[in-house]
Amino acid sequence: MVDRISDWKAFSSHMEEYIGNRTVDKYGTDGFDLMSITGNPLIPVWNILKYSLRIWRNNMKPHDIEKIAHYACLAWVLSKGEPIRMHEKDPSTKVISSGN
Repeated sequence: MVDRISDWKAFSSHMEEYIGNRTVDKYGTDGFDLMSITGNPLIPVWNILKYSLRIWRNNMKPHDIEKIAHYACLAWVLSKGEPIRMHEKDPSTKVISSGN
């Protein structure tokens, strides 16, 4: 029988170690990190897409899955767990096609 809770606990433990050892010092210092300067949860969503497409194209690099998971967490934190919506008037986004 599959135990998703145990899987999640193992993955969560792995991610805690990954974030602590590979991202905190690389992308931040003294409690500040690069993601703290954006309030837009679309930024990490775009990065999820970037790493997902790299895997899809058979160009996966070490830790791409961890990067996707970390960006998913950042998107969730920035969105406060609410649905993420792109607004056309947001200067940090550009709508390529409105479906017309």
